[in-house]
Amino acid sequence: MPGQCVCPGQKGGTATGPNPTDRGKPDTKRHLVTDARGTPLGLCLSGANRHDTVMMAATLDTIPSVRSGRRGRP
Repeated sequence: MPGQCVCPGQKGGTATGPNPTDRGKPDTKRHLVTDARGTPLGLCLSGANRHDTVMMAATLDTIPSVRSGRRGRP
């Protein structure tokens, strides 16, 4: 295929570090709930090693209530 390089890259160097796919990495994960247009409705932060299914209920609980006490469409 034109435009592809099949040359191996250099190994090591000063910018190398631990494998980013290792478990227990000290980072954060953003769990976000959006509507159909992509507008954020709720956000929850957790550790990077937490599974998404564990944080699903907490993320859904961050969505604010739409009810205003009046009848009809909000």
